[in-house]
Formats: sequence, structure tokens, C-alpha cells
Amino acid sequence: MNPFLKFYFLVLPKISKIAWRVFLGIFSLLVILSLFQIKDNTFTKNDFVNETQYLEWKISSAEYSNQTLVLPYTSKKSLNDFTITTTLPDLNSTSILILKCRYETLTAKIDGNYIYASDIATIAGIKTSIGKSQCNIPLGKEFSNKQIEISIQLQDSKVSKSSLTEIILSSRNTYMIQYLRENLLIFISAVLLIVCSFGSFVFFLLSYFGNKQRFTSLSRSLFYLAVISILTSIWNLCDSHIISLFTDKVLVDGILSHAALLLLAVAFACYLNALYGENKIIKIITVISELNVVIQFLIFVLGLKDISEIIVFTHFIYIVEIIYVITVSIKNLYKYESSEKLFLNIGNILFAVIVFVVILMYNHNRDGDYYKFSVTAFIIYCVMQISVSIVRFVKMIKKQAALREAEKYAFTDQLTKMDNRRAYSIFKKHLGNTELTDDFNVIYFDLNGLKGINDKLGHAAGDQYIIGVTDILKKVFYDALLRCRMGGDEFLVVLKANKEVLNKRLFYFDSLIENWHNDKIKNISVSYGYCSAADYDNPTFEGLISKADEFMYKMKNEYYEKTDAERRKD
Repeated sequence: MNPFLKFYFLVLPKISKIAWRVFLGIFSLLVILSLFQIKDNTFTKNDFVNETQYLEWKISSAEYSNQTLVLPYTSKKSLNDFTITTTLPDLNSTSILILKCRYETLTAKIDGNYIYASDIATIAGIKTSIGKSQCNIPLGKEFSNKQIEISIQLQDSKVSKSSLTEIILSSRNTYMIQYLRENLLIFISAVLLIVCSFGSFVFFLLSYFGNKQRFTSLSRSLFYLAVISILTSIWNLCDSHIISLFTDKVLVDGILSHAALLLLAVAFACYLNALYGENKIIKIITVISELNVVIQFLIFVLGLKDISEIIVFTHFIYIVEIIYVITVSIKNLYKYESSEKLFLNIGNILFAVIVFVVILMYNHNRDGDYYKFSVTAFIIYCVMQISVSIVRFVKMIKKQAALREAEKYAFTDQLTKMDNRRAYSIFKKHLGNTELTDDFNVIYFDLNGLKGINDKLGHAAGDQYIIGVTDILKKVFYDALLRCRMGGDEFLVVLKANKEVLNKRLFYFDSLIENWHNDKIKNISVSYGYCSAADYDNPTFEGLISKADEFMYKMKNEYYEKTDAERRKD
């Protein structure tokens, strides 16, 4: 492989994973700390309520001279400075003037005196325009029926044009109530996204702890889906300035919104990795999305660009992810493996198309209602993915139950429900070369006279004989390490007990065997041999079995010599 490609596809992803984890911790910490170092315009909360009012404004700029302002207003390129004026109505102590626009500077004068001037917004001492999309100017009774003059310099963005979209005169509480009513969809969507994230995380935990492999593609996709839902909810609430209604910090909205948007690209790349499997394209997307966070942070810290101006790079990553989703989904549509995958692929395409449209809307007009479409898209996507994940999770549970059942049958003797020879082999393998303690005992059993019962009473009676003995074995040696049917009428028990306990168990076994009978079989007999690790130096498991088998055959020979019963010929 070409050294550059080897570095790009093999070395760089590993380095980026480590760097990303380190940086993510630092980035999150700095975001939290920066929230305590924000310089922004604030005003006092009030409780008085009056009606929202929309006034007629006059605009003066390089384009217009004292003409009626028509909203939304967008100035021509390089002509972003303009002034608007109006006569204020009767005011009260809680009146507030709200201007929705992306501004660099904004001042307000009454009777030639400044009553408001926007500060230079900073994050940890670094100048930024992020969050400057809404301005709240507090007014008082003393400004009633006076003319107000507001000078605005809109942000000069190379990505999209800035506009003055809305001017509202209201009281703080009235505006909050009205705004929350108008944006009820955003609140509902935020709640739904939080529910989606909670549901995804619950199913992630169930999938994680219910699977031996832990981090399967299903559990990973559910985890990242939960992260995506949370980040989308944060971006949704902050980008619509709902948070600032309660915190009075418009800049906080901007920081959280931008951070959520950056991390969302990374989370979505990781989700695609879990959903479709890792390949070169996804590796590149993941690395680029992670580097994007690092690079944007460095650009901002070094003061090269304001972070609000370089969001276009994040949008580029989203577009690449969208194209990948659409391509893979269309390709999978032709395969049609199941109805759930068909549903999933159609949903993926629909989601990707909506998000692509949202990105175009945002870059065309950042002050539009693009976030409503994006939130709707993410809700559809998350609900769809959770639905499919639930179906997959249920299938996984059924599959695991079937595997456990098959495993149970594979290591269980069907007649006696005891461990079989396979279970013995696994036990022997796990025991390995482990040093045996003195309380380690091996007991080998063999049923006497089984051939005669089979010949005289039938094999059904012989099966009853075997089952009767195994029931006694289960009852007496209930705490055995192994109870195993080694062959037709041979059984092995491995028990940890001292010699006193072992002798009591064998005495109990003999008494139960002596008293056992049924309608066809009047009495039964079992030969057994046992030995303990305490009786030998450096004993082995196989050595103890061999000795126990030897002692068992001595007892068996004695039985046949006394009874003259017909003996099975091996």
C-alpha cells in the first residue's frame, strides 16, 4: 500500500481517536467554563404584563431616506449600516423592545441620549458575533410618546445575507408567553427528542448487557442515536432562543447551539459507522468530522475567524454524510432483504433530503424557520430508527433465547436431563491443569442389571430405572460441581466435600437406592467407586476418574458374583 494511503487510512484514524477523546474532554470543559466568562447585554426580569405591539418604523440608510420600513429588511452588500426611527406609545416599567437580526453593533437613542449600546460579546476574552441574532432593549415609563432612534450594523457574512426580520414592543412576560405559544412545536419536538434519547439509551443498556459481545452494531447504533437525540434537542432549544428567555444570555444560546452542531456531525458519523459497518468512506467522514471540531476551535482561539463564519465547514460534512446515506439507502433498496430494512432505507432517504434542504435554507437566510424543518426531520429519523432498533432488539432476544435453548440441549442428556458427555468435556477443559484441593472428590456410578430389565420388562422399564437412579443422584448430590451421564448406564459426579460429608452422602444414596421401586421394578442396585484428591500426591482429574472407575468395577464384580445376574458384555 502507498505509504500516504497507509498513514491516512490506518494510522491517522487511530491517532484521531485518541486525540478526539482528549480534545472532547478539553472542549467540553472549556465550553462549560466559557459560560461563566460571557460578556453580553442583559436586562432585569419583571412581572408586569401588557400587550405585544408592532409599530410603524421609518428607515434611513444609503438605500432609503426616511421611508417606511418593510420587514424583513436586507441591506445591500457593504451597505449594512442603517437607522430606524419610530414614536413610542405609552410604556410601563416592564416594556421591552425586541429586534431580531444578526448584528455587529446596535445602539438606541432617545432625545439624543444613548439608552442602549451593544457590548462587544466575548467568550473567555475572545471576540465573537455568535449569538448576536436577537437584541432586547429595556424601556421605562419615562420614554413614553418619545421618538427612538436605533442604529444597526448587520453582520457582513460571506456565507449568507443578514436581515432584520422582526421588531416587537411588549412586556417581558407577555412576549415570553406569546413566543412559547408560537413555538410550541419546538418544545414538543425537544421533549420527543429527549424521550427518543432516553428510549435509545435504555435499549442500548438492554442490548449491551443482554449480549456477550457487549458492543455490537445494534448497541453502538442505539448509543449514538441517544447522543444524536440529545444534541439535536440542545441545538433546537438554543437556536430558537428559548433558553435565553429564561437566562437573559443570548450568547449562551449561541455557544451551546454551535457546540451541539459540531458534535452532532461527529455523532452522526459514528452512528453511520455502527449502522453500516466501518469502511474507508466512513473512516474519512469520521476523521474529517473530528478534525473539524479541533480546527474550528483552534481558528477561534487564534482569532483567525469568528466561529459563526466557519459553520459552513460543518455544513459541508453534513452534506457528505447525507450523500453517503442517500447512496447507500438507494443501493440497499434494490436488495430488499426485509420490510424493516425497506422502511429504514426509505426513511433514511427522506431524512437526508429534508436535512439537505434545511442546510440550503440556512445558508440562504439564517433568520428563517429552517430549524423547524430540521427538528421535524430528526424526530422522524429518531423515531424511525428506534422503531427498527426495537424490532431488531426483539429479534436478537429471540435469537439468543433460541441459542441458549440449543446450547442447553447440546450439553444436556435428553432422558435424564443431566449433563452429557459434551458437558463433561467442557468441565474437563475448564479445569485444565488446576491444582486439585483435598476436598475434591470423584464418584463413578454404574447401574447393575440394566440389561436384564431391558430384556425382561422392555426398554421403557429400563428408562424408568435410569431416571429413578438419576433422580436420586440429583437429590443426594444437589451441590455437585458436575453430574454427568457418561454413557448408557454410567454416571459421574464431582463433589467438593470433606470425607465425613462424602460418607454421609453415599450412605444416604445407598438407603434411597435400597428403598426405590415402582410398579414394574421391585428393586435396583448401583455399583460405584470413589476417590479423593486428599489420598494422592499431585492428583489429576483423569487419574481420579480412572481410580474411581477401577473401584466401581470391583464393587460391580462382587455384585454379579453374589447374584449370578446376567451381565452386559462390553
